[in-house]
Order: sequence, then structure tokens, then C-alpha cells
Amino acid sequence: MEANGHHIRYDDGFGPFGFGIDATLGETIEVVASPLLRRSPHVLYTNVVEPILRWTFAEKGYALVHGACIAFGKEAFLVTAKTDTGKTTTVLRVLDRYPCSFLSDDLTLLRPDGRVLMYPKPLTISRHTVSAVSSPLLSRWQRFTLPLQSRVHSRTGRLFAHLIAKTRLPAATINAIAQLVIPPPKYQVDRLVPEVAIAREAQLAGMVVIARGSDDSTVRLDPQEALDVLMANCEDAYGFPPYHEIEGFLHSSNGRNLRPVERAIVAQALDGVPATLVQSTKMDWWQHLPPIFHRDGKEVRPFTLVRQAEQL
Repeated sequence: MEANGHHIRYDDGFGPFGFGIDATLGETIEVVASPLLRRSPHVLYTNVVEPILRWTFAEKGYALVHGACIAFGKEAFLVTAKTDTGKTTTVLRVLDRYPCSFLSDDLTLLRPDGRVLMYPKPLTISRHTVSAVSSPLLSRWQRFTLPLQSRVHSRTGRLFAHLIAKTRLPAATINAIAQLVIPPPKYQVDRLVPEVAIAREAQLAGMVVIARGSDDSTVRLDPQEALDVLMANCEDAYGFPPYHEIEGFLHSSNGRNLRPVERAIVAQALDGVPATLVQSTKMDWWQHLPPIFHRDGKEVRPFTLVRQAEQL
């Protein structure tokens, strides 16, 4: 890796056949990628573009945090968890069963005043995710290839990738080739939940942390603990090469460390917002969320009850 002022260059040493980027940050941002990454755009976006966006947003007064977001009316609820916990499946189950709107999955854009902005990005799914919704619009071929894609891009597959990253092997290049051969299963939310409502923005009214646990419990988090958990989950989302090599350049290339800036934005956004930790042994977090949303915001009723009420 080479870094000089507002310019950075990173490559795995394989020239056009490996992972390589040349980035210049300024009033505009220019990223030149190796030919391999043109064939593997998911790796380019996830491992280069999103980290750049994270710290560019922070510099401009926004925070790109690791969490999904849904809204009931004008009230938004952030759902955060460590990577591969089951956040996407949980949110899709709620969207499929309750009259709520979708703002984002995996990453959510926060303003200091608590406004949540939509972050349009395809959802990475698995065969378990598809089974969680009633009528996904997937073709026979997409359903046929999903088990293989799920196996490669599942929690186990990503754990294996992280183990490779700890060796001297060219992990970024291996990742790019793997995703070129077997692309991750990514679909827009309306392919998974047809006719889902999509909101452009809403006001943050609550945050839920979902986690695997040895018991089933729901507890309120104090503000500092909620902030610490969310920021830790943000770091958990950016763990694959070349992030750790280019991280310092991205958040400090303008002469100041943007880490405390980002944390301050998130702290302001969460100020006065109730946060709840939901632990489950059965990974049935979605069943625990509506009562929390009802307590923290508006009444939440399933589609069947809403439709029955409309008929009366």
C-alpha cells in the first residue's frame, strides 16, 4: 500500500489479475480499479466504495451505521446486530407481516437530528431468508442457484474468508475471484416482499439490538451502552481487506480524525431514543419486535388484523 496526501494505492501484487485500487480524495473522489474488479463489482462496492462513503458522509455531517431500518408511519426503528446474526431475515419477516415501510437494510444513514434517510441497496439473502417471506418474486433459476450461493456467502463462508484474511494469502484477490465465479445473491426488497412500501425518510423513534443468547430476554439499554453497541457493530461490518490497510487514510486524509465526528453524530441522533436488547435462543427476534415498536411508538398490528379492521 502507498499513501501520499489525498492519494492512496493498494494492490495484492498481481497487476490486472488481482485486487488493486488507486484512489484520490478531494472535492471529487476518483477511484481507479483493476480489471478484475470490473468483473467483480460487489467486491469493489462493499470493500472500497462503502468505506469511502462512510467517512465522506461523516465529513459532511451524516453517519452511515450498520443497521436495518423500517418505519411505521413517520416513526423509524433501527435494527442492529453483529454481521450474520439474522438482521435481514428478521426485518423481512416484519415487512411481510406488518404494515410498515422499508428504509434500508445492512446500512442506514443517520442525521444528527435523528432523521433517518433511505439507503437504496440490494439485500444479500440466503435460502433461509427466502423461506421467511410468503411470495418472493424469484425465477426458478434463481431459486435453483440460491443454495450454492448461500453456502459460499453464508456466515460460515465469511468466517472462512476472515481466517484467510489473517494469513499472508492475498485475501482481497481471493474474495474477488470467488465472487466473480459465484456472485452473492442480492435482490431489491420489492423482489422479496412484493408491493412493500418504501419510505424516503422518517424520524428515529427506537433502536433494537438483536443477539443470539443463552436465554430469551428483552432489556432496555442505557444511552451510553446503546451507543457503544451500535458503534461496535459498525466496526464489525468493515473487517475484510483492504479496509484495515486503507482505514486510517480514509478517516484522516483531510487532516482531522473523523472517528469522534462520526460518533458525535450518532450520539446526537440517539439522544432520547429508547434502545432495547433482544436475545433469543430460537432466533425468532421478529416476534419480539412489534411489542417493542408499540411501546416505543405507534400501535403495530399484523396485516390480517389491519385488513379485518378496514372491512368493518
